[in-house]
Amino acid sequence: MSGWSPPSPHRVVLVGLVPAYAIVLAYAVLVQGSVLLGLLPGLVLVGAYFLWRLLVALEAIADGIHRLADQRERD
Repeated sequence: MSGWSPPSPHRVVLVGLVPAYAIVLAYAVLVQGSVLLGLLPGLVLVGAYFLWRLLVALEAIADGIHRLADQRERD
């Protein structure tokens, strides 16, 4: 195995998202009075990140299968 992994989110992005999400969550709880309204954007972001990681993993699997098929074809 090559050990390749796609890059993690940049620290700058995380430093920007965490305070912004904290503000959204505080607004949802204090002004709207709904915790679920504040959790929804976070769940969407985490879900999108996991979907991206899944697609990258599937792409790596497909690439490995293509390499194995090419090697068998040469042999």
